[in-house]
Amino acid sequence: MDKSYEYVDQFDDYILSKLDDYDELKIFRFKDFDVRKVRRLLRFNEDAFGEDAMDAFGAIAHIYYGNMFILKENRKDSKILGMASFSRAWDDNKLAYLSDYAIAEEARGQSIGTQFLKMVLEDVKDQGFERVQLTVDPDNDPAVALYEGLGFKKDRFIENLYGPGEDRYIMDLKF
Repeated sequence: MDKSYEYVDQFDDYILSKLDDYDELKIFRFKDFDVRKVRRLLRFNEDAFGEDAMDAFGAIAHIYYGNMFILKENRKDSKILGMASFSRAWDDNKLAYLSDYAIAEEARGQSIGTQFLKMVLEDVKDQGFERVQLTVDPDNDPAVALYEGLGFKKDRFIENLYGPGEDRYIMDLKF
């Protein structure tokens, strides 16, 4: 097994039977730094977030001090289909913050993202967290609907959180 990843979970056969393009979708947690794998993760993140993408410093910090989950087929060098990055709140050790979450464009609209996020949230809960918070663009209706469908509630609206015109909802999930 690749020492830079730790196996977390696998999509069940029922879901996989509905996904013609994917045979074996597995969730892995980054455990160690590997330049090639981090570069692949950064390219995926840049495709998802553009100029707002995480940089190498942020990715490495999340790998070592947070939880960085990736979704991919269980084949060597298979394409990353999803990522979710969590960190622990400084003032509340039972609160995790979902700082990055993305699904590859070709995997959207097939419930892959919902299943992936549901599974990593269960892993976070199993680690002893009682809540998860995130920020989301209030104009990103698909993301807001996804989070609400998984039980997140809009906690508050913050104008210009990430700069002028970068408003966000803070959403909260209690386990």
